[in-house]
Amino acid sequence: MNKKWVMMIVALFAIFGFTVPVTFAHADDSEAYSDITEKNGTITYVLRMNMDQLRIVITPNDPEISNHSPEVINRFLEDSKTDVESYLLSNIKLHADGLPLDGTLTRLQATKVNKTPYVEAVLEYPIKQKPEQFILSYNLFFDDLDQWHTNYVTLDLNGKKQNSVLTYDSRETHLGELSYFHTIKQFLLLGMEHLITGYDHILFLTALLIGATSIKQILKVVTAFAAAHTVTLILAGLHIVTLPGRFIESAIALSIVYVALNNLLKRNTKHNVWLAFGFGLIHGFGFADILSEMRMDRGQFASSLLTFNLGIEIGQVLIVLFIYPVIQYIRRVKWTIPAISTTITLFGVVWYIERAFL
Repeated sequence: MNKKWVMMIVALFAIFGFTVPVTFAHADDSEAYSDITEKNGTITYVLRMNMDQLRIVITPNDPEISNHSPEVINRFLEDSKTDVESYLLSNIKLHADGLPLDGTLTRLQATKVNKTPYVEAVLEYPIKQKPEQFILSYNLFFDDLDQWHTNYVTLDLNGKKQNSVLTYDSRETHLGELSYFHTIKQFLLLGMEHLITGYDHILFLTALLIGATSIKQILKVVTAFAAAHTVTLILAGLHIVTLPGRFIESAIALSIVYVALNNLLKRNTKHNVWLAFGFGLIHGFGFADILSEMRMDRGQFASSLLTFNLGIEIGQVLIVLFIYPVIQYIRRVKWTIPAISTTITLFGVVWYIERAFL
């Protein structure tokens, strides 16, 4: 082979070496390992991933990115924990029985896998009960760094074990099946809990009940509110109609202010039925927010949506049965109703400012 050809081959290798993407440079280390277990009401996700890949994603402009000294590594782990947590939780989604889980990063430390620098991250997700079905959606590194990345997953949940391999073309793994009975029970209780712990919805109902002058009017107001939020809950749950969350939450706060002020000014409360229906349409979008990230089969999704709404109606009836007798009792003291209406108005104003401007 003459000198000219040798020089040409060397030049090609040099060009390829300088222009090869970073993702290919780490192709041999493009592996992660996930161990997911459940114990004492907590799902623990232990994730081991390549140190270099994580540093490239989190601190791409770090001049010491190729430095693997303990001091540099420990500084990266300490300074970047918040960014790492955000990256992991936004690209790893866990669903238990169809509902998304909220996790936190509880540990981040350096380790090694086959003498290669790795990071071990521990994510913890509290759960209320052992799930029948579990779904893991995993999107680390695939789109922003390495399409050849592979994650080897070991699941050990509720006595069920499964091994999976997640790749660019296969980013989810499922474990278990969700029964209809469990679905109905879960979403019925979820709907009741959502209303009973939804203080803005409770204050809105309280303001409507203060303006009611008879049992007949209460029935009309509650029915109008239920009918309206059922319509928008279904439309939003099926993604037929969607509105910005900030707008919905702000409008709910304004609905509280409007009805409470209406009581304070002692205007004609007969139109409260239309207020209940009109504002109920907005509250329905608020109820649907919790279902926005739900993962269900189509048949189960419909039953879950309807059962969740039924739970809301049961919660609403319980709230009315508790609050209305209290309102009727305290009406005996003249200043109590104006004081309560003023307090409700102030809460609504504060919530509106927080939700609309902060």
